[in-house]
Amino acid sequence: MASTNSTTPAWKKKAASKRVAQFDSIPKEWRLSDPKPQPKNTYDFLQTSGLLTSSELRITEIIDAKALLAQIANGELSAVAVTTAFSKRAAIAQQLIGCCTEMFFAEAIETAARLDEYLKKNGKTVGPLHGLPVSVKDVFSVTGQDTTVGWTCGIGQPAKADDVLVSTLRKQGAVLYVKTNIPQSLMMSDSYNHVFKQSVNAFHRELISGGSSGGEGALVGALGSIVGIGTDIGGSIRIPANLQGLYGLQPSTRRIPYEKSGSREYIVPGVAGPMTTTLSSLEVFMDGFLAGQPWLFDPVLTPLPWRSELAALPKRPLKIGYYLDDGHVRVQPPCEAAVNKALSALREAGHYVFHWEPSEHEYACKLWEKAVMADGGKRCQLLCEKEGEPLIQGMVVGTEKDRLDVDEGNAVAQEIRDYQKRYLQKWHDAGLDALIMPVQPWVGFKPKTWVKSSQWVGYSSHWNLLDWAVLAAPIGVAEPEKIDVNAKPGDGRDAWAQHKPRNESDRFNWEQYDPSLVAGMPVGIQIVGGKFGEENAVAVAKALEAALRTSGE
Repeated sequence: MASTNSTTPAWKKKAASKRVAQFDSIPKEWRLSDPKPQPKNTYDFLQTSGLLTSSELRITEIIDAKALLAQIANGELSAVAVTTAFSKRAAIAQQLIGCCTEMFFAEAIETAARLDEYLKKNGKTVGPLHGLPVSVKDVFSVTGQDTTVGWTCGIGQPAKADDVLVSTLRKQGAVLYVKTNIPQSLMMSDSYNHVFKQSVNAFHRELISGGSSGGEGALVGALGSIVGIGTDIGGSIRIPANLQGLYGLQPSTRRIPYEKSGSREYIVPGVAGPMTTTLSSLEVFMDGFLAGQPWLFDPVLTPLPWRSELAALPKRPLKIGYYLDDGHVRVQPPCEAAVNKALSALREAGHYVFHWEPSEHEYACKLWEKAVMADGGKRCQLLCEKEGEPLIQGMVVGTEKDRLDVDEGNAVAQEIRDYQKRYLQKWHDAGLDALIMPVQPWVGFKPKTWVKSSQWVGYSSHWNLLDWAVLAAPIGVAEPEKIDVNAKPGDGRDAWAQHKPRNESDRFNWEQYDPSLVAGMPVGIQIVGGKFGEENAVAVAKALEAALRTSGE
């Protein structure tokens, strides 16, 4: 740890002390001797380093939550063994990629022991998620743990009670064991803050894990968690999921409890949702969690259990719209290739795929930006002033010129609603089953690139504005060597070298693309399911998985 002296600001000392306490929460036998150099690929390192026993490896590499739950329920695995294995893997991952904030392994193992005792005594599980280790983003309140959200003023203020999401998880039998890293303020496609520092990618430590649920994405990507819960207001679940080759669900608001969804802090509310390695795990989580009826405890939620029949593999051809370019920022070649790979497989499987016109999206995304910056950065300013902590550059938090008064805020909210109505009508007129497009226009950034960037989150934030359910789905990895730079734009290959940037965001995205740096990194797509269309998005993902298998991809 870095030393501090009398000239060190108090907020820095406080943050350094928190990091010491964080490290001390890791059992001594799980601590690393600071390997030099750090492994580039944490996932590979955890598989081959010998730090995990064969049993711990076997448990943590069960990537299907349904299979893991079945082995716990039938006694083949104990909840204690499962919780211990995931805790140890998470602890090692944290030391390599900075994915966690709070770690409470002893408490988690005690919870697992009570679950084992209940199963032994009663011959049945506590609930559908009995013994399932679940990690949660730092924004959620877990009794006895800080919820700093990356601010030094939140240090030393442990939650007095679980929030509804956490209490529902416990009710259904899940075991909470870690909270995960975020950016200061949450409004960034990276995860860096002054308290817990930088979270990096599970597969390439020179690249970011995304934001704002970047710690969650890194942890699940490293298999330190089988189900992780993030939040999303402009891509904060889907971008980290995409960067780590995961499934990430951004539901409509009022489907999963998240206290900020019911507040007036943002005109466009954030939502909570799961991140998993497999589609099956995501569905098992949604079904098991919603069976706990969280709407009985959170008055803003819609009473809507998981509708398995709507999430089933479709037995008819689907009508799917797509776009490769939103007209504002052109996506980098591997992102375009991922969408084309999905479209090709769907066409071959007999589904109808057609181009969707995104001409209004630039307007809508600037409307989203106006809405999320409506407080003019006031909340962040107040949090900075509490400890004298500086605001980190590059975040979408706004300044005084962005501040909206009540009437102006109401006018923006009405403009958003009018747009939502128009777009809903467009969806119904087209008879769509789903829309497919890139998640974000880039494959990978180096840490702190966002400080000098003019990032465009329009591919993801557009759907938050509409409040539609969207699923990020992995397709493969970036293969720049397979892309023909002399091809015409939009033909499934590329004409990247000849692209003429249209604006500052497009220029930045074009200039920072480094094929050699991002080769082999995960790439994926978004599947838009519509309002409360979570099950619909999952069903289309199943159709896509089947199509890819049939095509041999």
